[in-house]
Amino acid sequence: MRIRIALTTAVAVIVVAVPAVLMSLFTSDAAWAQANRHQAVSSHPGAGPHHAVRIDDTLMSYSQAQQVAKLVTYSNEVQAAQKAATFYKNLAFFQAVAAQEQTIPAAWVATAVCEEGGRDNPYAGYFGILEWHHFDGYPTAGSAPVSVQLAWEARYVGGPPDAPGRCHSY
Repeated sequence: MRIRIALTTAVAVIVVAVPAVLMSLFTSDAAWAQANRHQAVSSHPGAGPHHAVRIDDTLMSYSQAQQVAKLVTYSNEVQAAQKAATFYKNLAFFQAVAAQEQTIPAAWVATAVCEEGGRDNPYAGYFGILEWHHFDGYPTAGSAPVSVQLAWEARYVGGPPDAPGRCHSY
């Protein structure tokens, strides 16, 4: 009995619902079409709600297309040059900061020459700092920039030796 009820229901759905769905897909409803129509909208301040924008769909000549291509190429090159100028300006700034960070002040040059011969020793840095103990997060004095080595000197030594050319006695 249950099988007959299920079959009767399935046949009724197929006979009634399927044609209704197919008819709604193939027939056009004017209200539905009106609601879903896409229109070009103008952002011009004087344009009203019913003012349609006309898109010029005429073909341009080959010479006009060449002119447009030249303008686009020129615009792209100008933008690339502006990006490059900004890049090189920033690069010059960062190089100046790096050079300043790696410059030994005049008062310390003699000490650097005395301690390490004016070279940045990979372990002891410019100033022969053997008791570095990971100062400012650097494993050795030689791995730290000059500014950090000078900060260590200022903290633990105070300043350069009184007489030029004299080495520290740590």
